[in-house]
Amino acid sequence: MSIDITWGRGDGAASVSTVAELDATLDTISHAQTKRMPYCIALVAPGGAEFPVMLDICVGHPDRAFVYHVAADGSSAWGYQPDLEPGPAFTFDYAGTPTDAWPERTRVTNATARQVARQFLTSGGQRPPALAWETAE
Repeated sequence: MSIDITWGRGDGAASVSTVAELDATLDTISHAQTKRMPYCIALVAPGGAEFPVMLDICVGHPDRAFVYHVAADGSSAWGYQPDLEPGPAFTFDYAGTPTDAWPERTRVTNATARQVARQFLTSGGQRPPALAWETAE
């Protein structure tokens, strides 16, 4: 399976089908962000569902990330590591718009966000089991 990845407002797009390609793309984006604010990256799985199956992750912050999943039925959830306290507030680039990350949403380490992205790719877009999930209302 391949997934599409987009970031920024037209800053970039890629299609990846292997974990190695995903890691290389995330590395490229992270390194490009060292002098700018962190990015929200959208990973979108193929499908014909009413709602696109997607995973948003943040890359480029030195310590923390966030993870947000939307399923084919339109349900969504924020991922978090139960043993991790809320992270620092920070601003990230959401499709070209500076947006504040809420500390309670940044309960994910960078390493875990990448693990979740890998699971999303290899599971065909399923909600990754590496995190606990809080359903968004």
